[in-house]
Amino acid sequence: KQTMRRVRQCMGVRDLCTVVVVCCFVVGLGDCLCEKGHQTGMAFLSSLPPTNSFGRQASNLQQRPRNMRAALRRAGQPICSLVSDETVTVDVTNSISPQEAKVQLQALHDGDKWNKEEVTAVLDRMKANCETSRVLWNSVPILYRRSSLNELRMLTRGLIKEGTIDLNGEDDMEVLNISFYTTLISSMLLSTVAACVIPDMPNLPFFRNEILRYVTTFGIGSLPFAFLGLGLSVPGLLQAALIQGRRLVSEEFRQRLVYHEAGHLLVGYCMGMPVAGYKANDSILNAVQFFEPEEGIAGRLDYDEVDRLCAVSLAGVVAEALKFGDGVGGFADLSQLQGFIARASPRLDDKDQQQRVRWGCVSAYTTLKRHEDALEALVDAMTAGATVAECVEVMEVAAAAASAAGP
Repeated sequence: KQTMRRVRQCMGVRDLCTVVVVCCFVVGLGDCLCEKGHQTGMAFLSSLPPTNSFGRQASNLQQRPRNMRAALRRAGQPICSLVSDETVTVDVTNSISPQEAKVQLQALHDGDKWNKEEVTAVLDRMKANCETSRVLWNSVPILYRRSSLNELRMLTRGLIKEGTIDLNGEDDMEVLNISFYTTLISSMLLSTVAACVIPDMPNLPFFRNEILRYVTTFGIGSLPFAFLGLGLSVPGLLQAALIQGRRLVSEEFRQRLVYHEAGHLLVGYCMGMPVAGYKANDSILNAVQFFEPEEGIAGRLDYDEVDRLCAVSLAGVVAEALKFGDGVGGFADLSQLQGFIARASPRLDDKDQQQRVRWGCVSAYTTLKRHEDALEALVDAMTAGATVAECVEVMEVAAAAASAAGP
């Protein structure tokens, strides 16, 4: 027993000595790093693998080439690391401010040079400006993580849950049913009134006597059949008419449309998807259009591109939920997203598709919640009919102001 006690005491002393030696080594290493200066320290930190919002290392990201970093440090050029899956180094002498980016983007639009390569080059030069406090362009990494329904509710603070977002088109069906029955009842009443009120016209050349009354009554009574035929043959035109009617009678619906499309634009912009255009006064909606995603062989999409599209597609209804407590415009977005998911390579099964849709909700919620000031500024700009270049400037200025104000 005495021997074992002495052994334990010796082990305790050895462990204590080991801790002291390690602490001295760490302190000495820190002094060495401090002596090398701020640039070397920042390069050392940027070489660490990024972590996602859940505290786990992103193991699926590729390691950055160290020889390129060493060459850049020897050349004396500062390194601007993007918050994405790869580090892009750009000469900061060509970097531009958001105001200058707006001018260059507007010039591209006016000169009919608005394409993905040119727009991305301008935004990357703006991103290279290390002096800016925060740049939204391509600032959100694609870090996919499996999420259950309980985690979805927890990570979105109970905002996104079953019944919050209409992903089955129930709101559209309700509007369609109300419109049809309103048309049916109105046609019955109006045709009855027309049959009783319109008199015989003996002096008309083509509608003598009761012919005018018959044609008017028959035309009004045929409105429900015209409604059904329009929905079967050209459903897009019927949808445009219904949405335009809701826009005229409902202020909340007009705001929902703007917030919906502003959510798409902001999340896509933060995830590195340049905007091809949007229509502020469209009769259907303020449709935001992005450039075509990067495709692989036979039009297939890799998982990173699918994850990005999941977040962008669901950002519209998430933005609605943040403002109004629920989202009603997600059916069309989800239908389009199903087409993108079907092009994933390798193919995804049903369970993986559901997991990625949940992750898209969480990622969109996190991005919009973090940049609420930029979202509100973008909504005001889109309501006023601002161009894409002006929207870019508005988002960047709002983000910089929020960053300067602090948490």
